[in-house]
Amino acid sequence: MKPAAVLAACLLTAACAATAVPTPVLAPVAGYLDAAAVAALGAGFTPSRIDPDAEQAVFNAVQPGTDRWWLAIAHAELRPPEAAQHFDCVLGTRLADQPRPALTRLMNRLLIDSASVANVLAERTPRRRPVAEQSDLQACVRMDDALRNSPSWPAGGAVAGSAYGEMFADLAPDLAESARRRGMEIGYSRALCRVNWHADVADGLSIGRTVYERAAAAPDFTADLEAARAEVLAARAEGLTNPGCAAERRALRQTAS
Repeated sequence: MKPAAVLAACLLTAACAATAVPTPVLAPVAGYLDAAAVAALGAGFTPSRIDPDAEQAVFNAVQPGTDRWWLAIAHAELRPPEAAQHFDCVLGTRLADQPRPALTRLMNRLLIDSASVANVLAERTPRRRPVAEQSDLQACVRMDDALRNSPSWPAGGAVAGSAYGEMFADLAPDLAESARRRGMEIGYSRALCRVNWHADVADGLSIGRTVYERAAAAPDFTADLEAARAEVLAARAEGLTNPGCAAERRALRQTAS
């Protein structure tokens, strides 16, 4: 790998941080949606049609080794607290610089809901992944046979990314549009990685918005949101920035979702 590429990968994944921040140990939590709510939500979506030419154009948009490719690899991390740093450059802060337990809890519960709904839909209407259909496609992440042959629809990363985007839009209303756009980019990365069809990403983004809407109606959601909002406001007041933001901006200029 060329030195510039190594630096870009390092910055985009925040691996160049001078100090390691301990991850808080959290008690296991459940999502906001119970099994009945997950099943009901899952019943409202069907897969969009795949347009082979449009899908190939997406796969051709970014080549392995480019800045956007490395950013797509970084976006594959959806677990909090690490996933919060995908929104650092939007918020002008460093969310992973210290523990943010309320934010981590909120993200974790939304991730559980996103995964639960995506799994229900995938089991109901399985569709093969691009890298399973086209042997010449290179995925941006390591995939064993089980993962390669797991369902592509809906794109779970897009469901979670969209839900996170809506969440950060509520946590920082003055940056709501940028937060939602970042959530979409996280989802779009799954198509650039060739692990999901772009049609599956588009569906996943819509599903993620609905997941967030339903989760936000849960009785205990508001308290979690307010606690996380206090942490985000404090983080923005710290005056820190992520050193990877320049590389991230350069990467995002390579494609337009």
